[in-house]
Amino acid sequence: MSTSDATGHHDQDHDRSRGRAKVRRQVTELSRAAHDPALRRQAARSIANRYQARTEQRIGTVSQHGGSHVLAVEGELVATRATWDDRGARGYLEARGLRRVRADLGGIADRVVLLRASGVTLDDLDDTVAELRLRGFAVSQNQVLPCDPVMKNLGGPALAPPLAPFDHEPAPDAPHVAVVDTGIDGRPRGDGRLSSVARHRKGPDQNIDPLDIEPDDGLLDLCAGHGTFVAGVVERVAPQARISVHRALLGGGVGSEVDVAKAMVRAARLGADVINLSLGSNTRFDQPSLAVEAALDVIESIEEETGREILVVAAAGNTGDTRPVWPAAFRNVVAVAGLTPDGRAAPWSSHGFWVDCSAVAEGIHAPFVKGKESYEFTAEPDDFPADGFAWWSGTSFAAPQVAGAVAALMHEHGIGARRAFARLRATGTPLPDYGRALRILDGL
Repeated sequence: MSTSDATGHHDQDHDRSRGRAKVRRQVTELSRAAHDPALRRQAARSIANRYQARTEQRIGTVSQHGGSHVLAVEGELVATRATWDDRGARGYLEARGLRRVRADLGGIADRVVLLRASGVTLDDLDDTVAELRLRGFAVSQNQVLPCDPVMKNLGGPALAPPLAPFDHEPAPDAPHVAVVDTGIDGRPRGDGRLSSVARHRKGPDQNIDPLDIEPDDGLLDLCAGHGTFVAGVVERVAPQARISVHRALLGGGVGSEVDVAKAMVRAARLGADVINLSLGSNTRFDQPSLAVEAALDVIESIEEETGREILVVAAAGNTGDTRPVWPAAFRNVVAVAGLTPDGRAAPWSSHGFWVDCSAVAEGIHAPFVKGKESYEFTAEPDDFPADGFAWWSGTSFAAPQVAGAVAALMHEHGIGARRAFARLRATGTPLPDYGRALRILDGL
């Protein structure tokens, strides 16, 4: 072995050792965030500040029993059309100062309405929701669905060595995986990875992840690169698939349930066979999101109209308990929990009877974005080069493995997405509260 070969080999070993140590810190941080209410409140404040800066809407927290909380857009409620059309329910809502907003609700406009009131606290709105629920009406606060990665202290993605260049061009009729997330890096990579993903800088499907605007300080924002990484995981598992990215998570890596629902319907109408949602949250009263439920109804209608099978896959979450995380907990959504690299149940992962399957979620290796991390988010920031890669941990990165594996089986066998998932799930090993444990990508 030459001196240069020996040096290169030593550098790779050093990088891998450093990466493994940082992945262990990511996992430690996932466990801390799952069980430390103070840390989650700190993360919620950081999210709220960034969301307001990006959207001019405020986010607040609604406390629940046991010290947990959910995030919601201040002053906004979502109601089903049936609730709004009921004279008694509408009268009650209007008496509480709520008025219908003529907002763009995309494909869910005929199923839900958005209501807004000024000068009304989240607690007051919570009382309104509780009262109407007792009367049998479907209404909720416009809850927020974060990508929920590790967000504070020691938890950022770890700089990883490059993977081989990518030169595969998906066929026009290849299975289509849509990633609803923070968007895609606007800078094309030189190694060919994610080069086939369309970039839209204007219009209703603007999907560029700005990376550095909250604040504009030359450092990567909170959750910057999340959507790019998720799309990269899909591409690793299913190089034959067409991938589209839809930006629904804005400031701080969060979007309202309405934002996410609109993106889901848009992706389905643009031909997606599989829709990946590496996002989610606990909800008030543990009830499903009304807006996302409406989107799933619309997607089912699209399936009936077109004869296509459209599968929605979602991350189960990183809460470390059995409380349902939405949208993963919907019966017609594939919920994906996390495993350790040796295939055991990851204790920091959300789990429960509502989980369908699980995949390795610690130290997943995929393309990342150019930029330097902020000390605000990690005690050991990395500086990612152009065409860089990262190791990252969380159920956010288990879900796209399943989405990609479904697309790969669709391509191989010429079958629909639901039948492909049935085949995939059958290969897994039953694991209580974690569904079927699947081996797709290795972790670090």
